[in-house]
Amino acid sequence: MTDAGTPKVKVLIVDDSRLTRISVKTTLKSAQGEIELVGEAEEGNQAIDLVGKLQPNVVLMDIGMPIMDGVRATQAIKKQFPDVKVVMLTSHEDEEDVLDAFSSGANSYCLKETPPDMLVHVILSTAHGACWIDPKIARIVMSQLQPMERNGIKNGASEESSGFAMLTEREIDVLKLVTQGLNNAEISDKLCISMNTVKTHLKNIFQKLEVEDRTAAALKALKERII
Repeated sequence: MTDAGTPKVKVLIVDDSRLTRISVKTTLKSAQGEIELVGEAEEGNQAIDLVGKLQPNVVLMDIGMPIMDGVRATQAIKKQFPDVKVVMLTSHEDEEDVLDAFSSGANSYCLKETPPDMLVHVILSTAHGACWIDPKIARIVMSQLQPMERNGIKNGASEESSGFAMLTEREIDVLKLVTQGLNNAEISDKLCISMNTVKTHLKNIFQKLEVEDRTAAALKALKERII
């Protein structure tokens, strides 16, 4: 539960399936103290319009929808409203769909089979700056990445060329928690360090790994097998 006075995380559901929307709404009701459902959309154009009007913190976005699909809608939302977090929620495990979704700029990626309590955790964590990549999605993405042998990168010997050798022990600790979906506050509590220290570690991690955000850092950590 959130502390008294802490704003609820405002969520917009985007899915063309009425049954799916009902199911997700039922899940969100279990976290009414922390999550507020502000609206629903059936396709991407409607979602973009509602994001502007309702200003949600998190958008739960389906991939396959009529008129405008979730990939194009996510790209438009992230361009127009960069502070809005997007959780790509899909039943698609098709390789092409997954890769399109991953390139859309969403903050987190979940399958619709994700257990309700985990979905709530993903929404709240994403709202507060964490990222979440469903293991099945991560495996598909990693399978399509260029083999680590290219550019002289091999299993267990890639740290020097990919920036991992420059990470301190504490930065590795922070990165491992990022891959587990923890937000800054949770990392601060887990490692008993200040929020400012967490932010400094993340800034250093991004610079050393030459990535722009948590999702890219987490994926790179998975690819290089440092976790």
